[in-house]
Amino acid sequence: MRRVLLFACVACVAVVAGAPASATNPPTKVTVTQQNVLTDPTACGSYGVQWNINLTAEIFTYRDREGRLVRQAVHITEENTVVNTVTGLTLRDGPVDFWQTTTFDPETGARELIYIVGTSVNVRRGNERLVDKGPMVIDGQTGVILESEGQHPLRELMDGSFDIRLALPGFCDILA
Repeated sequence: MRRVLLFACVACVAVVAGAPASATNPPTKVTVTQQNVLTDPTACGSYGVQWNINLTAEIFTYRDREGRLVRQAVHITEENTVVNTVTGLTLRDGPVDFWQTTTFDPETGARELIYIVGTSVNVRRGNERLVDKGPMVIDGQTGVILESEGQHPLRELMDGSFDIRLALPGFCDILA
């Protein structure tokens, strides 16, 4: 029952992300493209991992009638690569497509909860597949995973942190 409730709540957040919440102004929308390169030369012991992230984010920001931030819904699409830094093996990570919705305390501006729905990692090598997908809820202050459904091998490596570099060792098996 708990899993059904989690899925329903997170799916609902994603579906209504573009719809104004009660007592809020219409959302503002900004589209951002960004490229990041994350590297850990010792992620896999004898070799490192480089994750080349190329993303586009549509950011919907909701404010209450007083102009205070209450929610931000971000639709993220990515086409990435991951690289074994010794052999040069390069694998596609994509397509990646997910919603990340963050609720905020309007009084303090602090992040409360982060809801994620969709596929945030999708790497294939022959018959092997590394996927991080499914609904989850993260504590906005601590980064601790509160609820999850699906496969989250990389997000679990980040449990309790917002440092995405902690996920790099999750690519070791598929890059070996």
